[in-house]
Amino acid sequence: MVQISAQSGLKAVTAADLSDREAAFAREYVERGGKRGAGTEAVLAAGITRNRAAARVRASEMLHNPRVLQFLRDELTRKLNAGAALGVATLMDLCQNARSEQVRAACANSLIDRGFGPVISRNATIHATTSIEELWTRLDAAEAAGELIDGTFAGDAAPAIADYARGVDPESEIASNDEFSG
Repeated sequence: MVQISAQSGLKAVTAADLSDREAAFAREYVERGGKRGAGTEAVLAAGITRNRAAARVRASEMLHNPRVLQFLRDELTRKLNAGAALGVATLMDLCQNARSEQVRAACANSLIDRGFGPVISRNATIHATTSIEELWTRLDAAEAAGELIDGTFAGDAAPAIADYARGVDPESEIASNDEFSG
């Protein structure tokens, strides 16, 4: 089965798809977090060359190589996702255990904003033009068209269906007497 990169939609590249030099460079580059000068430092640490000027050239070549770039995108995305999970865990811990009520409230608001988007005011009026029956019809059509994989939307339908799942309907209007709170 071909893996598709979540970020770019391209075929995922693993370390096994790279040459030894490319893989060593990529490991060192990711370890350095992709900061300014990380390419040169990664080339030197990977042992590709000892000459700093040559290392800058080799780093530039590596960072223009499509396979290396795809591997770095995928790897840095995985790292970012792992960091996001740690960030959420930290927010949850602070939300539950911080001594300051202000800190607990700020963490709770932050978690709500990240999980659900801004909370709509109780005074908001939502006018939906799509009925539940229409959504069920769309789901059935997507399933019949093979756009569902193990109950999850795939391909071009995924973003639109994800919006519906979050309650964002492009055919809906939201009217409110006051601004969103959150």
